[in-house]
Amino acid sequence: MPDFKALFEGAPGPYLVLTPPDFRIVAVTDAYLRATMTERAAILGRWLFDVFPDNPDDPAADGVRNLRASLERVVQLRRPDTMSVQKYDIRKPDSEGGGFQERFWSPRNTPVFGPNGQIAYIIHRVEDVTEFIQLKRRGAEQDKLTDRLRERTEQMEAEIFMRAREVEAAREQLEVEQKLRQVQKMEAVGHLTGGIAHDFNNILTVVTGLIDILAEAVAHDAALSSVTKMISDAASRGAEVTKHLLAFSRQQPLQPREANLNALVQDTARLLRPSLGEQIEIDTSLEPDAWPAFIDPNHLATALLNLAVNARDAMPDGGKLMIETSNVILDETYAASNLDVRAGEYVMVAVSDTGAGIPEAIREKVFEPFFTTKDTGKGTGLGLSMVYGFIKQSNGHLKIYSEEGHGTSVKLYLPRSSGDMVDAEPLPAIDARGGNERILVVEDDPLVRNYVSAQLEQLGYHTMVTANGPEALAAIDKGFVCDVLFTDVIMSGGMNGRQVADAVVAKLPSVRVLFTSGYTEDAIFHHGRLDPDVTLLPKPYRKSDLARMIRQVLTQPPASVSAK
Repeated sequence: MPDFKALFEGAPGPYLVLTPPDFRIVAVTDAYLRATMTERAAILGRWLFDVFPDNPDDPAADGVRNLRASLERVVQLRRPDTMSVQKYDIRKPDSEGGGFQERFWSPRNTPVFGPNGQIAYIIHRVEDVTEFIQLKRRGAEQDKLTDRLRERTEQMEAEIFMRAREVEAAREQLEVEQKLRQVQKMEAVGHLTGGIAHDFNNILTVVTGLIDILAEAVAHDAALSSVTKMISDAASRGAEVTKHLLAFSRQQPLQPREANLNALVQDTARLLRPSLGEQIEIDTSLEPDAWPAFIDPNHLATALLNLAVNARDAMPDGGKLMIETSNVILDETYAASNLDVRAGEYVMVAVSDTGAGIPEAIREKVFEPFFTTKDTGKGTGLGLSMVYGFIKQSNGHLKIYSEEGHGTSVKLYLPRSSGDMVDAEPLPAIDARGGNERILVVEDDPLVRNYVSAQLEQLGYHTMVTANGPEALAAIDKGFVCDVLFTDVIMSGGMNGRQVADAVVAKLPSVRVLFTSGYTEDAIFHHGRLDPDVTLLPKPYRKSDLARMIRQVLTQPPASVSAK
């Protein structure tokens, strides 16, 4: 494709590109820089009228007022605005003596609409007519300069027409590429390169759980005040991640309807088998009574294909791809800590792989448009940003969980269709009593570690909190006897959750074990990191989930018996 940035900057006419409503400069041609005696680095990103103020030595200067009025007319009326010739003096560089130089301009401001129909940019085109005005004052060569100005105007109109043709050709080419990607099952572009989802997972575990504590009075309780600070810290981190994700929301034409996701996943899996290659094992785990979703099935199929091909690229030596469906209820507590989510019923589709995971060095870039690590010509870098934009536009929700060296799981939460609604089963009552049980917590994320400790203690349990396997074993060696081991699966410190559990059970045969992880359950089981008979609490989880699973695991046989 043509390099439109270079084409624009090299255009012979003086152009500025501004963003409404604050009219900041985001692009400028070399011709404009020469005409105004400025440098690109010195003006990009700045407010237009900060760069080009009125001449303070001219009491009658009205260039700023007139130009601002024209730009506001463009925003209000949504159409181009041609201004009369304006006297707008230009500040001279210090190298040329400073001060202002008298200049006259013929400006035209034109809106550029984005895909959502709103004004995305304003093109500010000017023609320097200073010489013309000065000659007119002297009464000489007026006709010659008029013809010259008309010729330049015609040239610019022809240039704008050609630019429009190029933009239209580029748009058509993008549409062709999108159709081609759909036919070829969306050639995935870029690797899943963000630890954002994993961090988000732990942050949401803290935020969603501590919402329950916020319902209680904290003003006069020092201990709960510290919990409030933990919530604030977690919310700040979550807001930063959310800002990165929401910045890349996209728009696309959709035709949503009631769709059977199990049938769609099965059809997609059949299409994937020949395209992913024999080295990739494909498995599905479908909710038997999955709700219908209100979604565009063609775009969803494209999104699943895109995720699948990205997963294949993350498994160059082969591996396993798991596609799952399940019914999920995101309640008000979850929605309160995820401002972009509406509480309600969703159908979850998860695509998980056993690939390399996302390297820490590039985790921050996972949703950036045009980011790719593929060779030139082998990817557009739009894969994940397109999936994210589609899910957001469909009033859905998206989560990515990834741990380097172990794989990646992408969860899509799609709104349940209201066409065939059934009453949801009432949630069972949660037994939140703690009794005298003692719980050993192993979690390497400090925010989650502190959160779990606060929640368990509030439920009445006696807890010992450690950051990794060696610390947990050291606590037992010092005499701490626990009824339940609550451990993350993938951790730092040289031991994973399975290894920690084996070592603790060897020391305390009567202990029960509860694992927690950000992966989908089936993906973890089939990846071989957990045995089929273990109990898992998926992240993110609420306080009620934690209470229920602790009570559940306490009713089970000891881990040493289950292992037999």
